[in-house]
Amino acid sequence: MNPEFFTKKRALIAGIGLVVVIGTIRMLMAHHQLTQRYQAALATQRQLEQQVSDLWADRERMATSLQEEQQRGQQLTDALSAKDQELQRTVERLAQEGQTVHQLEEKLTAMQRQFNLLQGELAVTLDDQHAAAPSDRQAVQLERVIVTQTGASEPPLQGRVVSVHSEWQFVVINLGWDVVKVGDEVSIYRNDQMLGKARVERVQEQVSAVTLLPDWSKAEIQVDDAVRLL
Repeated sequence: MNPEFFTKKRALIAGIGLVVVIGTIRMLMAHHQLTQRYQAALATQRQLEQQVSDLWADRERMATSLQEEQQRGQQLTDALSAKDQELQRTVERLAQEGQTVHQLEEKLTAMQRQFNLLQGELAVTLDDQHAAAPSDRQAVQLERVIVTQTGASEPPLQGRVVSVHSEWQFVVINLGWDVVKVGDEVSIYRNDQMLGKARVERVQEQVSAVTLLPDWSKAEIQVDDAVRLL
């Protein structure tokens, strides 16, 4: 055979082998690159999965916190509503107390005017008593020192009712500052039967204004009822 033919055949085989080797090398390199990219993609996937897990945990915590805050907000709303209702009731009570105070102030003012009128009446009474005849003054003095004879243990009658003011629950008695003082208590009798008790509020020379005590008021007081100092 022609030696030249064998030379060319060997060269062709060598060329084909070289091509195969180069292709194999390129395939190996490509496989290595793909493997690296795959590993990098896996690492990135794990990182993203971890981030998703962390974000989900954060989301759950935030949802729980939001629910707790909503519950706390509802509790605060309920507490605020209760305080508003309590405040409204307190304001209403304050308004009622203000009306009561106003009514009491008006009543006290009216009573003060009544006492002022009473003082004028007492002054006129005293002037009339000073202007009376000596025999009349003597009769008055005798009337003030009459004593009862019903028993040795019964206190003496020391005065009488000279004026009654039922609408204000007080009466005027003919006992002055030589017998009573403000704060003293007296009992009021009719025919030796006690009708009630009263407390001295105003005192002048020969007369006093006494307020009837509700717990002891048993009957309507009249002029000339007897008065005893307790």
